[in-house]
Amino acid sequence: MMLGLAWIIGCYAAGVAIIHWLHWQWRRYGKPRTTHYVLQTYNNQLQVEWYLRSLYFFSWMKGKAISVTLADEGSTDDTLEIARRLSLEHQLSICTIAERDLEEWVLKHADEQVIVVRLNQNEGLETAFKYM
Repeated sequence: MMLGLAWIIGCYAAGVAIIHWLHWQWRRYGKPRTTHYVLQTYNNQLQVEWYLRSLYFFSWMKGKAISVTLADEGSTDDTLEIARRLSLEHQLSICTIAERDLEEWVLKHADEQVIVVRLNQNEGLETAFKYM
């Protein structure tokens, strides 16, 4: 009886040691890749909240790391206020940026996976979730 109990405890201890070693190897060499979303907005108060909440929800469900930058092009509605409120809950960068500045920003971050989405164009909205 004692031999069987020692065998069970030994197998359990070996399993725990293997899992810890694999986790250490993964953390050391397997850096998780962060997908960076850039959302271009201009008077998109009706779309920005549900889109941001959807992005964060689906990334949480799939266990993917994302970072989001909201690039506003001079909105006159409540788009920026909604984004500021959501930035208190999630990691969200807000900036006002011109079209050419955005292209320079994307070129500067070419080593990352950057997805640029214009909230005014419906065809880009569906494809952004495919990269998760």
